[in-house]
Parts: sequence; structure tokens; C-alpha cells
Amino acid sequence: MNPLSHLAAYPLNDVSTDVDDPPPLDGRDGAPAGGPPMSPERRKKSRRAYPDLLGGLTLERGADPALALAEATARAQPGWSIGRVDRAAGLVTAVAATRLLRFRDDVTIRVRAAGATSRIDVRSRSRLGRDDLGANARRIRSFLDALRAAARR
Repeated sequence: MNPLSHLAAYPLNDVSTDVDDPPPLDGRDGAPAGGPPMSPERRKKSRRAYPDLLGGLTLERGADPALALAEATARAQPGWSIGRVDRAAGLVTAVAATRLLRFRDDVTIRVRAAGATSRIDVRSRSRLGRDDLGANARRIRSFLDALRAAARR
């Protein structure tokens, strides 16, 4: 079985850990919340293609320390350029350049307080094309793995 066969059935270029209330994307010029909303069709496809990503990540720390850790982790990601950090909104935005063709993809990390813990959600969207062949989901998984590792230190 082809490991990418599910992607043919669910072509995506916009993936989020929270499809019901996805983090906002910045505009191409870095302006806050200028990116397109996630369509209902993309939400449905994302649920089917990447159920393992749904629910984000919960960190056992408050929102401010969680945002600081998420920002530091984002800054350490290869090929990522931080666009802005909005501490009041709990957002870190970035542009991630793909390795081979240097396509630029938009990424938003959102941190929300949940009592004594924090929930981290990530959204990654390709600027070009309708199908990313799983690149955005891999980017989100890689970031969340790095964030988990940083939280254990």
C-alpha cells in the first residue's frame, strides 16, 4: 500500500491541529490575520487525513511560559523565519521555506491558557498549490515533537 495514498483522496494545503477554530494566518506582508480562513471542505479533509494532529498539545505550564517556549522552539526550526510574536493574543507567526524548491508556507502557533496548563495549536498552509503531499502535517508534527522535547528539559 502506498503510504501517501490517503493524500490523493484528501488533497490539502492547509492543516491545523484545531480545525474548528484554527489559528489565524498572517497576510503575505506580515499583517496580522490577513490570511484566508480554513474552508469547511478543508476542515473535513483535515479531520480525515490527519486525525492524529487534532487536539494540539497540552503543556503543564501557564500561557506566558508556554508561549516563550513555543517561540524559542519556532526560532530553532530550520528554514523558519519568525514574522511576529503577539504576546497578548498568544500567537507566533512564521514563514517556513521548503528545502528543495524554497516554497514559502505560512505557520501560526497559538497558545491558550487552560487552567494551570496551556494548549498549543499549530496551523501550516502552503501559499501555492492545492496539495502539499503531506508537507504541512510533517512540519506540524516536527514542531510539536521539538516542543515536547524542549518542555521535558
